[in-house]
Amino acid sequence: MATRYEELAEALSLRIQAGQLRPGEKLPSVRQACRNTHLSPSTVFQAYYLLESRGLIEARPRSGYYVCHRTPTAVRPPSAADVST
Repeated sequence: MATRYEELAEALSLRIQAGQLRPGEKLPSVRQACRNTHLSPSTVFQAYYLLESRGLIEARPRSGYYVCHRTPTAVRPPSAADVST
């Protein structure tokens, strides 16, 4: 059974994956999220920390939490060993 912070993190993760929260978009402040979800600040912080550890959001000092910009997967150029002659 998931904890409350895991449930919140999963809900936000799904919104990010669905494009409802776009790269660079600011997440609700912790206080605002507490009001919206009726959860404690520590629970919201835990959810945000979990998303941050997964690379989905980033904390910006004195600004808040933002959805990370996704970088495209780097394509490795073929090496000589990969090319058969």
